[in-house]
Amino acid sequence: MSDTDYFAKYRAYFVSQKDRGPLKGVGHFPFVTISREAGAGAETVARELAQKLNANLAKDEQPWVVFDKNLIEKVLEDAELPREIAKHVQEDKDTTVQAIVGELLGLHPSMWTIFHHTSDTILKLARIGRCIIVGRGSNIITAKLHGGIHVRLVAPESVRLSHVKKLFSLDEKAAAKYVHDHDEGRRRYVKSNFDRNIEDPLLYHATLNTGLLDFAAAADLVATMVGRKG
Repeated sequence: MSDTDYFAKYRAYFVSQKDRGPLKGVGHFPFVTISREAGAGAETVARELAQKLNANLAKDEQPWVVFDKNLIEKVLEDAELPREIAKHVQEDKDTTVQAIVGELLGLHPSMWTIFHHTSDTILKLARIGRCIIVGRGSNIITAKLHGGIHVRLVAPESVRLSHVKKLFSLDEKAAAKYVHDHDEGRRRYVKSNFDRNIEDPLLYHATLNTGLLDFAAAADLVATMVGRKG
């Protein structure tokens, strides 16, 4: 089954549950959040993890689905907001001035409004479970829910630069800028919205170094933690 098929199946389940008031079986299914340094392989690990976990499920069971770049689209859908807003609310870019101008001109809702919609959607997804949520402070938002496994992926800068250069076909300078800008943006996002340090190890069950572990091994470790949690 493709990622699109899994997402469609998960979305149907989500729609059937979200308007029923308190969700039945909250915490029944586990969920995973992944915080990451730029270039540490979060999207690859998340998808490998979903494949491993789905391989053990029956065809009629609710599948595991990854929410990374598609998360903000789900937020806008839930809040009935236009998809064009997505470019204004990227987690890892400094949109302060852009956001203020947009709000003054009435081009899009306030960033605070979007943040609350994002938090609400993340909570709904986590309560349903069997989802892997990448970024957006999802580990902090869901910290009090049972069933969560929170991990952070890190790697030496040289490893991350190599991965980014290969993934996006960038030269050394462009890759270094990408890594710096995304790391700073994510650090700022967590600090400004939660007043927490994204690098605080106490926010996670585990911090995995993908410079020492390959992506498949990292996914295996998280899958083992999920199995013990379940």
